[in-house]
Amino acid sequence: MATEREDEDLEDIFDSSLFTLFSIPPIGFAPNSKNGYYTYKPPLIHDNINFEPVKLKIPEPPSKFYNTLQAQLIWPSSIYLADLIFKEIIKVKDKTVIELGSAAGLPGIISYLKDAQKVISTDYPIDEVLNVLKDNFQRAEFSKTKGAEEGHGKKCEWEVLGHCWGQDTSELIRSISFQSDEPPDTPQSKFDVVLAADVLWTTSSHSILLDSISALLSKSGVVHITAGLHTGRGPVERLLNSARERGFQVDYKGEVRLRGDGGWDMYDESLAVKGEEERGVVVWFTLQFME
Repeated sequence: MATEREDEDLEDIFDSSLFTLFSIPPIGFAPNSKNGYYTYKPPLIHDNINFEPVKLKIPEPPSKFYNTLQAQLIWPSSIYLADLIFKEIIKVKDKTVIELGSAAGLPGIISYLKDAQKVISTDYPIDEVLNVLKDNFQRAEFSKTKGAEEGHGKKCEWEVLGHCWGQDTSELIRSISFQSDEPPDTPQSKFDVVLAADVLWTTSSHSILLDSISALLSKSGVVHITAGLHTGRGPVERLLNSARERGFQVDYKGEVRLRGDGGWDMYDESLAVKGEEERGVVVWFTLQFME
């Protein structure tokens, strides 16, 4: 009899086959069965000739965390956030960046490769997740260092830290406080950019997620959140309402749908088919403190 994990692996393979044959987007991407990696290929733009594909191991959380953390796949929302950073639609160069709910860490790693001042990637503090995340950054660091030796890119620091949403953020803030003239407990000394992809699954966690965002974001900083809509629009709407109630300025950037060739098409709710899940559809919005 197949285990729950094996059943889910078979579903991942089936989803990927549908994507390849019929351009039906999968819910998420599993690692390649031959080499154990998921390979992110940067968008084809004129200045990316020096960027090699990024190989990522994907965490395998213990069974008791498997459904809670949702770290076992690369989500389309993570790919879209990485694409936005790579194309410099989201600007991270010379900025301090923190990623929440990083899993394999794709957006944070692309921020590192795009010359952020410092990148802190965080997830639930268990070795099965954090060790994989560190390994992915080390692999990216080797690639970046090789490029720097050839005259491309510049030094950027990265760090992987455990963080439970809603809990103490002082260690995260101290990790960048030396780069600021402000004391570490002031809004100016905090992060310029907060990244979060597919972290809205559980509505009950929205409050503690916003607690962490509020504690980490600098006065002039920006939070970029992307979320897949295959689980429905309710979680996104509830998070946006909670953010507004806390006084955040919300900017709804729009929606896209993943194509079979890995590109993105513009999308809106009018294109949804009643009764069908919106597979491959990703929403992007930002949060900022009110001025």
